[in-house]
Amino acid sequence: MDDAHSDGCDVVRPVIIDSRKRLLLLIPSTPDSEDCWTLPTIPMRPGETIRRAATRHLRRDVHLPALRIPPLIGRLSRRDAPEGVQYVVVVRPAAESWSPYVRFALAPEAQWWTTTELRSAQVMVEPAELLDFMDGYWDGWLPDGEVSLE
Repeated sequence: MDDAHSDGCDVVRPVIIDSRKRLLLLIPSTPDSEDCWTLPTIPMRPGETIRRAATRHLRRDVHLPALRIPPLIGRLSRRDAPEGVQYVVVVRPAAESWSPYVRFALAPEAQWWTTTELRSAQVMVEPAELLDFMDGYWDGWLPDGEVSLE
């Protein structure tokens, strides 16, 4: 449902992935969530589509090279703003792989993880539904379009 327009309370949470089935996560800068790896949070502008918001931020602000956003969109309520929605989208490189600098472009503390590594290390992730969402994406059992993650 990429035609949905934001009312100013919605955010996009891009999952940057690579060809080795890893996702790029970062540690939030708040002291109370040191052990929780998370996704970037991009506020959507009024009237902006989900893909447009992700592309705007990742291309212009983070300076990532050409990227692809598959049609799968995860939808969750926002815990910090109950009237808002957070959309989880997968972002892949348009070419075969990302340049090694992609991790540093996102944030100095960003790190590549597989879902298996995150589960084995019992690492907390936010949103909590992220690992199942990504396993569903990689295993091909999630349909294209918007999927509720709640």
